Amino acid sequence: MESPAKTLPEALANMSCRPEPRPMGIVGWPEGGPDRAPFGDLGTQEGPFQVIREGGEWTVLVDWPTAQALAGAHPGANIAGPLTWIRFEMPMDWELVGFLARVAEALAQAGIPIGAVCGFSRDHVFVPTDRAPEAFAALAGLGIQIPKGDQGSV
Repeated sequence: MESPAKTLPEALANMSCRPEPRPMGIVGWPEGGPDRAPFGDLGTQEGPFQVIREGGEWTVLVDWPTAQALAGAHPGANIAGPLTWIRFEMPMDWELVGFLARVAEALAQAGIPIGAVCGFSRDHVFVPTDRAPEAFAALAGLGIQIPKGDQGSV
């Protein structure tokens, strides 16, 4: 793995991003409702996913078909999507300050709602799929490199 960026200028100067190839969705429901069975297959699916249990609810960020299935299996669930998951490619040190703030500011100025998640080494945002081309344009305005063909074509 490449060395993580340690400063905001280094991260912005060398960062690229790409969309995950499949549309994603986020679904949430009150704690106490689900059995654990829906989570058993998540680790075997391709692509990223995230499960959060906090504040009396479950939240799952998964591919769009799985999100729809989870929402249908849990009465009272809320769902948003389809979403484009944007992965920032360069690893960043945990001491690096301000990267997501810059990203969020650029997307807010463009009027694009976001969600954000972090892996240990990389940050990610997700945006409504119909706004992905605008999101990639805003990110390019920060100097973030967008590979040809990835400007919202998910």
